[in-house]
Amino acid sequence: MGWLLSLINPLGKIIDGLNAAYKAKLQAQNDADRIEADKQIAFFQDQINLATQAAQSDRWWSPRSLMGFCAVIYVGKIVVYDTVLQLGVTPNPGAQVSGLVLGIVGFYFGSKTISDVAGRLIGAWARK
Repeated sequence: MGWLLSLINPLGKIIDGLNAAYKAKLQAQNDADRIEADKQIAFFQDQINLATQAAQSDRWWSPRSLMGFCAVIYVGKIVVYDTVLQLGVTPNPGAQVSGLVLGIVGFYFGSKTISDVAGRLIGAWARK
C-alpha cells in the first residue's frame, strides 16, 4: 500500500527525509552533527520549495495541460455539439476512447488538486 501512496504523493520521501533530518538534529551529540543535520534540513526545504513552485507554475504547453485541452475539445464536440445541440453526427468512438478521455480528465483534475494541496500542506508544515 505504501508504494501506491508514493505514486499519489511523491513528496512523501521528501517529508520522510526532512523528518529524519530534524530527528538527527535533535539527537546530535556535537556541532559537526548539528551542522550536517542543518544542511540536510536546508536541502529538503529547498526540495519542498521547488515542488511547490513547480505545482504553481504549470504552463499551457505542459503535457498535463495539453491532454486537458484535447479532452475538453473532445467532450465539447461529442457531448455538447453532437448530443446536446444535435448539430452534428459523430460515430460512437467506443469504450476504449471514452475510457481514455475519462482517465485524462480524472488525471487532470486529480493531479492538480493533489499537487496544490500537498504543496500547501508541506509549505505550512515547513514554516513551523
